[in-house]
Amino acid sequence: MINKLDRVVSRLPNVEVKQLTLGAKLAEDVLTALGGILFAKGTPLYEREVQFLEAFMIKQVQVEDSGGAWTDQGEPTKVDTPEASDKFTQVKPVFQESFDKAVSTLKNLMTRVQGGNNIPVMEVREVVTPIITEFQEQPQVLLSLRRFARMDSYAYEHAIAVGIISFMIAKWIKVPEKEWMQVALAGTLLDIGKTKIDRRILQKPGKLTLDEFEEMKKHTVYGYQIIKSSHGLSEGVALAALQHHEREDGSGYPLGLPGSKLHLYSKIVAVADVYHAMSSDRVHQKALSPYQVVEQLVQDSFGKLDPTIVRTFVEGITQFAVGTLVELSDGTIGKIVFTDRNHPTRPMVETGGKIVNLVEARHLSIVRVMEQ
Repeated sequence: MINKLDRVVSRLPNVEVKQLTLGAKLAEDVLTALGGILFAKGTPLYEREVQFLEAFMIKQVQVEDSGGAWTDQGEPTKVDTPEASDKFTQVKPVFQESFDKAVSTLKNLMTRVQGGNNIPVMEVREVVTPIITEFQEQPQVLLSLRRFARMDSYAYEHAIAVGIISFMIAKWIKVPEKEWMQVALAGTLLDIGKTKIDRRILQKPGKLTLDEFEEMKKHTVYGYQIIKSSHGLSEGVALAALQHHEREDGSGYPLGLPGSKLHLYSKIVAVADVYHAMSSDRVHQKALSPYQVVEQLVQDSFGKLDPTIVRTFVEGITQFAVGTLVELSDGTIGKIVFTDRNHPTRPMVETGGKIVNLVEARHLSIVRVMEQ
């Protein structure tokens, strides 16, 4: 039986690109010849978008209406301006507020743990759940978590971010849904053992001595012990704290275990941990572009990180990139217009009226995702 909305969609017209009315919204995703999404359903089409359609030799598109968007009664409504439809403009202030609140609350909870208490698991869940819910509604912020950072609270921001990213990875690699929250908690609590490390070591501005580094490595064991003694957390969460610095080739710590001996949760949070750390400003290192980070992750998947998880994460994070403003290594600013699923870290970028294919232009790379 065809419902009312289906009847509306079925009568939406295919329009020649050259005859488009500016401001019309796409009724369906526009795909390139390689199967990638050039423009998502609902995108308003203006002069620049029309140029992209022509550049990709797309002759016709299905639009909701030549001058407006269709309601479920088939009546046209006002088209949003480019500014109003800017995802980052709409979501940034709200997400920033929620992110800051989650970080502040987690900091207070971890202070209690540092004082010798068990992890208040239900309270941590109450911190993590709403921020994950908001994040799923605007997952494009995966490429721009750096903009929400405050250097003085990096450890707690890192915990929230790794929890969010771990949740998304679990979802993308099809971990059973009932486990998604446990994976998110594994990411949020991966460094809980640092509450037992001397603050002088944690806050040391220079390079750690060998003895100090050996002490720092113990945070994995401390974390396992703290989580095991807290109710409401699975064995996988505890093992993620213990094993998130282990590596596939057995070169990690604390036990030097190979990938075949590692729990799935630890493999997930390891990828999330490395991604957020490398794309954040830290005391000893400036942030890299998310695209530089994911290229490094791909390299590290040969022996260091689980290759299947890395590949799924890279494909997942780059699917939100179309329309994102970026800075290239030659200083030019451009807009990502297409991501090839075979080369997700080397998208096509429109800059200066031309399209640069980073698969071919190997001398260029994306060095910064711009705030919008």
